[in-house]
Amino acid sequence: MHEKITFGSKFGTIAVVGGSVIGLGNIWRFPYLAGSNGGFAFIIVYILCSLLIAVPIMMSEFVIGRQTRSNPFGAFAKLSQNRIWSLVGLLGIVTVFCIFAFYSVVAGWAISFFKTAIFTGFSGQEPEQINNTFAQYINTGWQPSVVAIIFVIMTGGIVVGGIKKGIERVNKILMPALAAIIVGLFFYSFSLAGFSEGMAFLLKPDFSKINFSVVLTAIGQAFFSMSLGMGAMITYGSYICAETSIPRLAITIALADLTIAMLAGFAIFPGVFTYHIEPTSGPTLIFETLPLVFSQMPAGNVVGIIFFFLVFITAITSSVSMLEPIVQFAMQEFKTSRIKAVAGISGLVCIAAILCAYSQVDNSLLRISGQNIFDFLDGVTSKFFMPISALLIIIFVSWVAKKDMVRKQITNNGSYFNKYYPFFRIIIQYFIPIVLLLFILNLILNVF
Repeated sequence: MHEKITFGSKFGTIAVVGGSVIGLGNIWRFPYLAGSNGGFAFIIVYILCSLLIAVPIMMSEFVIGRQTRSNPFGAFAKLSQNRIWSLVGLLGIVTVFCIFAFYSVVAGWAISFFKTAIFTGFSGQEPEQINNTFAQYINTGWQPSVVAIIFVIMTGGIVVGGIKKGIERVNKILMPALAAIIVGLFFYSFSLAGFSEGMAFLLKPDFSKINFSVVLTAIGQAFFSMSLGMGAMITYGSYICAETSIPRLAITIALADLTIAMLAGFAIFPGVFTYHIEPTSGPTLIFETLPLVFSQMPAGNVVGIIFFFLVFITAITSSVSMLEPIVQFAMQEFKTSRIKAVAGISGLVCIAAILCAYSQVDNSLLRISGQNIFDFLDGVTSKFFMPISALLIIIFVSWVAKKDMVRKQITNNGSYFNKYYPFFRIIIQYFIPIVLLLFILNLILNVF
């Protein structure tokens, strides 16, 4: 049952890995963080964090995956004599399962709003009406559950086709569509009165806002935006062709991630400022603030349909990268077929998604440590599982794995990146572990 296959083309590789990193966080979180933390000054910090921290971690995950052609759990078992390192891979599997559970609920919200945009639109609705509609939808419990299940089934339908016929084929269609939609929305924003104010919000540099806390925020956004520490990049690394340059691929993905996030901000905030609405971060921006913008702008219903289709694309391409690591793990470790693995895991994710959805109902008893299950899984994965997993991965690649193996994978047997490899080695051995330790310590102190 072991799949020894690779991506079919360079474009397919970029589309699939890009689809993994370009998610809902690019649409709602990055633009707000940039605007609120120094504008272009924050963007400069973010680029540096991406290149010096996120990209080397991504490269390290690719190395593990391509060297072993295995799932995260099996990959560590193959590369280390000490089986305890396999637990790092298992942590990635658990992490991505938890993320997929609550992420499918959020993706379900996007599907529901897409449906609303098509059939009724948002025109004529007051802010209180929009907010109440969203709150009532969540509070039913069963509606978010049903749509989340539909989303999981759609994701499974893609993953069951395998890498080339399923995941790569779909991403090669959806990623260009995503780029076209977001560029179209950007050009549409030129016609809005708040265009210059929206651009200033994002691009006006204010270096006085840059402090230690903002740097940690930039690290967190770069880290989480690029799907690190959850097994996805190890899994996709196992499908990367031997001829592909790992550094070039990782840098390309990082630049694509930044470009889409910037274009999202350019597309969204001119409308927000045109109608004098407070810019917000989080699901509130997508599911409460923007519908209000669409209700007031000319051709708002059409723009709303296009926008929520964009949100759906970012959700489905990211969710595919969440399901695939677990499916690959089940296939390789339990010797089962792809279709059985997809069916079984999708069923378990649906159960977890239902628990997440119902935990958000008022007075729900589905709580862990005082939080509803949705918020608990969100917090424990982002604040603990992902950064700890990434730290252990970078320690493994820099201190445990054979140096010759790492060099051969990074340089393609001496064909690329030779000049910069010593710098990469220093970065992963000393700089990134120290930064991640400080990052994790800061998160722990904030929690407790």
